[in-house]
Amino acid sequence: MAHMHNQALLEGIQLGVYEIKEASKIGTFDITYRAWNHHLKEWVEILEYFPCDFAIRANDGLGVEPKSPSHKEDFEYGLKAFLELAEELTQIEHTNIVKTENILQFNGTAYLILACQEGVPLSKLIQSQSFFAETELKFILLSILDALKKAHKHNTIHGGIQPETIILDKNGIPFLTHFSSARLAAAKHTTKLADELAPGYSAPELYGRPHTPGPSTDYYGLGATMYYCITHSQPTDAQSRLTALSKGESDPVASLAKSSDSMYSTELLQAIDWMLRPNYNNRPHSASEIITLLNSGPAHQDGQTTSPHDDIAIPDHNPIVKKPLWIGIMAGIFGLIIFGLWFVNQPSETNGDQAVIATTQPLTQSNPSKAVVTPNAIEDQPVALTTTESSQESKPASQLEPTHKELNQPDKKLQPANETIHAEAGTDDKLPQNGMETESKPVSKPQSDNTITPTIKPESGQKVEAIEKSLHSLEKQKSQANPSHEDSINGYLAAAKKAMKEVRFTTPAGNNAYEYYQKVLAKEPDNAEALAGRQRIVDRYAWFIRKSKADGKLDKAKRVLQRAESVLPNDPKLQIIREELANTKE
Repeated sequence: MAHMHNQALLEGIQLGVYEIKEASKIGTFDITYRAWNHHLKEWVEILEYFPCDFAIRANDGLGVEPKSPSHKEDFEYGLKAFLELAEELTQIEHTNIVKTENILQFNGTAYLILACQEGVPLSKLIQSQSFFAETELKFILLSILDALKKAHKHNTIHGGIQPETIILDKNGIPFLTHFSSARLAAAKHTTKLADELAPGYSAPELYGRPHTPGPSTDYYGLGATMYYCITHSQPTDAQSRLTALSKGESDPVASLAKSSDSMYSTELLQAIDWMLRPNYNNRPHSASEIITLLNSGPAHQDGQTTSPHDDIAIPDHNPIVKKPLWIGIMAGIFGLIIFGLWFVNQPSETNGDQAVIATTQPLTQSNPSKAVVTPNAIEDQPVALTTTESSQESKPASQLEPTHKELNQPDKKLQPANETIHAEAGTDDKLPQNGMETESKPVSKPQSDNTITPTIKPESGQKVEAIEKSLHSLEKQKSQANPSHEDSINGYLAAAKKAMKEVRFTTPAGNNAYEYYQKVLAKEPDNAEALAGRQRIVDRYAWFIRKSKADGKLDKAKRVLQRAESVLPNDPKLQIIREELANTKE
């Protein structure tokens, strides 16, 4: 792999608005770069499709092409898989999945633009502490299960879940990253498949066993990750397990639920055993099934244990009442645990920003709690703390597309909607209820005998209050009738963001992203977010055009090109596409 360093893009190369800063990881099928977005002034991660076995860097130092005509088929197959996964990931937005921001396709290859998520891999956190409390493990497990529910709903399989692919930010919020399904699909066309698999975490079907990989493939990897968190021992690889079982030997991966001295609840251990079953059909088929088992509580703590080869009866009763406040508590716990681990070295930015490196001793849990967490909030809402959509729309323009790190600031914790905060232990009585400020009440003070206290009649007090309400109402109406310059720009940007999410790039008239960006630029011609937004529209259209062309749908490609040119008619990428379409025979 050493020769691959010579194939990576050089520092300073521009890919649209992105400037390459360094190659952070070189794999068998792709190269990962750390880059700077000059429009939005933020770091991003770029994955370039570059299969080293059958690709080579062009003489211009930018392009990627097959090594020889005999490698062309494998190269194009892998590129197609890469683009399909990239398109799927752009449609998936979840609090616990690293955000996919864009897709670029030129230079003979494709680039996947990801948000730069700072944090500590779970693998490093496991090494830094002796063990996890049950509440900590359930917080991670339920967060990732909720993320997988969203991914599987879009028919997207991760394919490579392991401790290295789960990152925890400085607040302890877990993020799923490095989706591997495209890489594995390309690897099947080579002799490198085994190199792409993670021993102990890859399910048997990934080794070419009869069953096609599916959602249960991801549950196997997640179960193996939880197994490692509890035992600090990597599970035996799937092939060795199958070999042992076929010979009538005991499973090399011991059942956690059969352990007599475990400090963890039976339902948690049963869930991990269930996810780790070698046979695909004997594993859970949905995240909801696992969550139901985790929520079963004492009903499953009857002294019976379950082997990975026995059937687990999934309870069909309703889950217990939601208590979202536990999410905030767990974020605080993990914030303390990984405070000294989350910072990473960063290269200096072009604008002079400097990286911050901090090291402290991680907190080790010496007396883990066995309290059962009520994680039902995971079923219907994201695990990590997020702001509401309305609050996002009122942010400054530079923050309308927040990173995951911004969405999880500790001062934005959601409060339970139907519970009194004072009932929670350790909660400040002065905190606002349900996100609203509590009405301040006057505190009576002892007065001396010589103090004269004026008396206000009830009628006059009511009149004063009525006048104040009227004035407040008039001021509110005035502000609504005359929105400020900044508010109107923020409103247009918020509407554009929503339109982009709903794939309303240039249609329908009056309610599309392009028109909203144009309204912003009419008020503020140098607005960075609006300029980047228009470029993003063109980039997405360019991807659709190339896909339509590859599918032989030239008429559709030409129609999409017309829409793209209505946004940025002089874009160099569109000029190249126009020439390609003109030279393509019907």
